[in-house]
Amino acid sequence: MVGLASAQTFGQITGRVLDASGGVLPGASITVTNPQTGVAATEEANTAGVYVFPNLLPGTYNVKVELQGFQSAVRNSVELQTQQTVRLDFSLAIGTIEETVEIVGSSPMINTEDAAIGTVIDNRRIVDLPLNGRNFLQLVSLTPNVSASFADPGQSGTRQGGDRSAQQLSISGGRREWNYYTLDGMNNTDVNFNSYVLLPSIDALQEFKIQSGIYSAEFGRGIGQVNVTTKSGTNAYHGTVWEFLRNNKLDALPYAFGVDTPKSSPFRWNQFGFTLGGPVRIPHLIDGRNKLFFMGNYEGFRLRNQKETLFSVPSAAMRRGDFSERSATIRDPLTNAPFPGNTIPVSRLSPISLALLDYYPLPNQPTLGLANNFLAVNRNRTDKDQINVRADFTESSKSSWYGRYGWTDEGQFTGGIRLNGGTVATRAQQALIDNTRVLSASLVNEMRFGYNRFFNTAGTELNNVMDPIAAVGIPLPTKVPPDAWGLPSIGIAGFSGFGPDSNSPYINRNQNWQFTENLSWNRGSHFVKTGADLRLDHYNQDGNQFARGSAGFNNNVATGYGFADFMIGYLGTWSYASGLAVARLTAFSQSYYISDTWKLRPNLTITSGLRYEFTPPWTDTSERQITAVIPLNTPQPQVADLSLHPVLVRAGTGDFYENAGIRFSPDIQVARDGRLGDRLIKADYTNFAPRFGAAWSVTPKTVLRAGVGRFFVQDIGNIAFDMNRNLQGRLTVQSTSTNLISTWTDPFNFGGGNPCSTPAGVLCVVRPLVLTSNIDRKTPYVDEWETSVQQEFTSDMALEVSYLGSRGRRLQRWINLANQPVPGTSSIVSRSPFPEFGLFQGAANVGYSRYNALGLKVTRRYSNGLTVLGSYTYSKSTDNGSGIRTLGTDPLNPQNSYCLSCEDGPSVFDQRHRFVTSAVYDLPFGHGRKYLSEGVVGKVVGGWKLNSIVTIGSGFPLTVSAGEDTANIGNCCRPDRVAGVSTALDNPTVSRWFNTAAYSRAAAGAFGSAGRSEVIGPGIINWDFSTSKELQISATNYIQLRFEAFNFLNHPNWGDPNTTFNSVAFGTINSTRTEMRQLQFGLKLVF
Repeated sequence: MVGLASAQTFGQITGRVLDASGGVLPGASITVTNPQTGVAATEEANTAGVYVFPNLLPGTYNVKVELQGFQSAVRNSVELQTQQTVRLDFSLAIGTIEETVEIVGSSPMINTEDAAIGTVIDNRRIVDLPLNGRNFLQLVSLTPNVSASFADPGQSGTRQGGDRSAQQLSISGGRREWNYYTLDGMNNTDVNFNSYVLLPSIDALQEFKIQSGIYSAEFGRGIGQVNVTTKSGTNAYHGTVWEFLRNNKLDALPYAFGVDTPKSSPFRWNQFGFTLGGPVRIPHLIDGRNKLFFMGNYEGFRLRNQKETLFSVPSAAMRRGDFSERSATIRDPLTNAPFPGNTIPVSRLSPISLALLDYYPLPNQPTLGLANNFLAVNRNRTDKDQINVRADFTESSKSSWYGRYGWTDEGQFTGGIRLNGGTVATRAQQALIDNTRVLSASLVNEMRFGYNRFFNTAGTELNNVMDPIAAVGIPLPTKVPPDAWGLPSIGIAGFSGFGPDSNSPYINRNQNWQFTENLSWNRGSHFVKTGADLRLDHYNQDGNQFARGSAGFNNNVATGYGFADFMIGYLGTWSYASGLAVARLTAFSQSYYISDTWKLRPNLTITSGLRYEFTPPWTDTSERQITAVIPLNTPQPQVADLSLHPVLVRAGTGDFYENAGIRFSPDIQVARDGRLGDRLIKADYTNFAPRFGAAWSVTPKTVLRAGVGRFFVQDIGNIAFDMNRNLQGRLTVQSTSTNLISTWTDPFNFGGGNPCSTPAGVLCVVRPLVLTSNIDRKTPYVDEWETSVQQEFTSDMALEVSYLGSRGRRLQRWINLANQPVPGTSSIVSRSPFPEFGLFQGAANVGYSRYNALGLKVTRRYSNGLTVLGSYTYSKSTDNGSGIRTLGTDPLNPQNSYCLSCEDGPSVFDQRHRFVTSAVYDLPFGHGRKYLSEGVVGKVVGGWKLNSIVTIGSGFPLTVSAGEDTANIGNCCRPDRVAGVSTALDNPTVSRWFNTAAYSRAAAGAFGSAGRSEVIGPGIINWDFSTSKELQISATNYIQLRFEAFNFLNHPNWGDPNTTFNSVAFGTINSTRTEMRQLQFGLKLVF
């Protein structure tokens, strides 16, 4: 049985066997052989003369057709790619079976079997094209309908597992969370943020395919499918050993935005590893040739870099309370009189603040003022190790197996101002086993079982090391757990803050079990597939925001100067959550499908299918999840009828505050009476996804295709975890110049006493932020439609022109679900509908999207030493929110949750024009090539290869924010847009990228009139180039010397401009989107 593979990685060879007059020849014997493994499979043509080999591993095959009374026909070197259907029709002439006719020709370049839009990135492109970091997912952007590197991931960054957050890919107008990754047919997508689990070394890969539209009902859970296939062993032992290196001595200097010449910081980058594959052979015991093969891979990565950063810190005198050098008058908050000599008496200095100064550095740079007076030299590091092992076993002509185990261990450290460096540790494992079995001449069954384990911790360098909060004596109601140890986040007006980001720690221990069953049935002119995919997810996360607290010291609260407030211990703001949220979430998802490929006529194929997906809401086995039942969503202030006020509902039954270290204020209604069942969110049972397509071969070299389909997408699991954070409470205490209530010694003073009458060790939570979700949640979906024309110009070159459109509905996004006040100048509480609550940050199915794109793709298959893949996309993507989290300048919440149509605008990832072309060219000199294949000259000038990726794209949309809450609602706003004034400039520069005069400050107590995504950022022009020289050792062994240049032309691709209206840097650019030229050298032994 020739290399059968899983559904997501298979290729298929099909066709008809006819006689010379066009009559069908049932009973003809068709044999497919993989010459690299020697494994073969045989099928018989059915009554319609049709044969199908449905589940073949990608590779090269020889096909032979035999029937008594006819000459045999052979077609060799048939290339089969991932998820490709190759049609090979045979016409047999009368004669003897011993006579063989060899048919010369390549595999078809056009797809005549379905309407799916997709691109295969083959092994040659994966290993030869220049890849910074050897990350094959960078090659996804070679295809049409893909937008890449469009925005910073925001608050979800490190919580996705290190570099996973940097993989910003939008496929066919979909959000970055809507990509579904598979590896050898198995789920390779983590439930937290739908990022990938394992990223195998490129030397371990055979190829991968990007499916971007109207694909089979066999596939689901996303809009973009990225299906990766690893290499398997062959009858010969093959392997590679490599080392790639980069350092700052090779790279260009950063771009100089100011008058000073940038410095080169120490940087060391090493990537190394090996692969080895072949038959399993143990003398006198096992001879695996033609039967049992293995492939193993290891890759390591080490990065060391030093980064110098300037910070602004208070002077030594100011740290003693002496502000005589400052022009600001420091007032005593108890009397409002100035401190004599602008110096705070030692007796009035806060002991806690003095202790915290041990973590806040003194100036170390000679400057005229306080700006940029401390230089921090941070030594950052990243270590990664990964292993992948695969085995393939042909049990018999009717059954084959393969299995794989993958493991990765990753660690990152990024330094900060002092003892507040960030750490990310990730360990993932994956295992699968797959069996494909021929049940009869027309039935083939595939069964697969897989397991994923994804552990990730994002925190700070003091986690589990020391507890400075206890050491300095900040009185918290409960002890900070060791996983969250570290400083509070401290912000001081006019200075660089200290303490780590308050958005940590987060600890994930996620597991996934998957069982897949696929059955293929070939009957007459129909090829039917049906199957099921069952998966059990365990999503276990501990973490929280503000678990250590976050303090802000402003210039308009106590003394009139932020750092003076810090020194006497008066807090302007204090945000806190009681400890770490704990979530133990499970979900059992089910998908079923049936699809039919009907060869209606020799030149017309109709495909149809129906997929059903059931992804239930998460069940919290710890019963710590809380949501809100909201009877009324209204801007009406101070709703009097308490029956219309929200009720916080906890999972399970019994005491609402079981195992909780908080109490909500008495005016908040709570319940734990089982009113919402085992899950707090209702299940959606209506997820039927029909697919329909047609492919019409107008001529043997021209095919017209069209199709429509519905595709359901999966919400990120992190939204469910947020509802577990409610049990820890989250509050903010706000002081004013007339209401100084919060101090280091009593940060939870709300004024007027404790409204909860809570005992020691229990936090009273007043006006909490509530994280909730629609109880009647629906699964988001996207409807797609497409038409395309493919033209084969030569046996190795084809053009595809396509139109793809889509409409997304019921998309999740954050809104202020129930408590957004109308704008005004009076207190927020007086205008809130439900004044006992703060913000209701709710995930609701209120998002929508639209996408229209013209795509062009030119493919030249490798021949005469050259392969080319070029694409151009002209597209427009719009929505009312491009993600569930912050993404670039897209805010977390809309400006006005009662006017979501006001958020309608271009998507964050909308890139109107994108052109990408790649080429691999083996110069025709040297061993095995056209010229100078022998001799000394051939050895010198031969063996060279040139590789290139050129990217040209327009800029991405940006939203201008006010930088202040002009509407006075608590989480806002945008400025006003000046009527009749365009945001675009004829000659934009880094000092003025867009017309800042197009915006003005909104009136106090009013929303700004500016829209979302009005400014277009800088585009990109980039050329990555590499060349290599092969030094031949023997016929199959050689050493490759490799040189790679990323941004070869050293072209500055500007970063996004500052879009904060009240910033002094509004409209200016001070960064680049891509690094300036980086050089990499590599050495590889191939044997």
